Amino acid sequence: MYARPMLGAALILALAFCGISAIRPSDALAETAVQSKPFAPAFADKDLSEMVSTLEAAFATSPGTSRWLSNAKTSLWNFTRKIQSGSMNAKQEETVLRHIDQLGRQYPEAATAVGQSRRIVTHFTVGKAAPEIIGNDLEGKPMRLSEYRWRVVVLSFSGHWCGICRSAYPHERTLIERYGASGFSFLGVNSDADPKLAQQAYLDNGLTFRSWWDGPRGGAIASAWEITGWPTTYVLDAQGIIRFVDLRQDDLLNSVADLLSEPGTR
Repeated sequence: MYARPMLGAALILALAFCGISAIRPSDALAETAVQSKPFAPAFADKDLSEMVSTLEAAFATSPGTSRWLSNAKTSLWNFTRKIQSGSMNAKQEETVLRHIDQLGRQYPEAATAVGQSRRIVTHFTVGKAAPEIIGNDLEGKPMRLSEYRWRVVVLSFSGHWCGICRSAYPHERTLIERYGASGFSFLGVNSDADPKLAQQAYLDNGLTFRSWWDGPRGGAIASAWEITGWPTTYVLDAQGIIRFVDLRQDDLLNSVADLLSEPGTR
């Protein structure tokens, strides 16, 4: 299994403040992406209803206690990551956002986490256009995501400090060795504290892909993309549309192979 693009004014301003601009595909590109296959599996209405009910039950459990806010945030984070693992139609997304907004009104103490969840569902789920990333790589050279348009891209938010990220190195090398000459690029957003140490870690582990250096966790790029867990991986098609989120190992390899077979990849 493999784990509509319009950016609101608030997000565009936030991205611009961070030096990151938003890209929006033409109507023709968006239409191509909508018709393309494969996407992450589509959610059934019943599944989404159960997920929403579970989330609402978690919020309703022992409100006012010392652990309530922490538990509510964890439940909301898990819910949002599950939402990112599949694809929704417009009506389903509207329903999910309505329930999220209701939680925000009912539990104002969780407003920050609820707001972030809403932004992720609105802008960083399957079928959305990936925002532009503008920054510098580990060598200090300018780098932007739009340079890789028309290529299938795996975008990995990671860092050598992260054990799970390090365990993915063999699979990342395999992706590059297998598909690097076939219209595919693996790109990183590195969250290590020192870019020179990050470069050395890449050399020591045979990693040849380019990475933006975003500084320690919570850098401008990670913040703009609402990253709260490392690693987080997005698979983008040749039109810059998010097609899968947080695939691992063979699922990630297979998703890239499938997307490379689509027309328009260079």
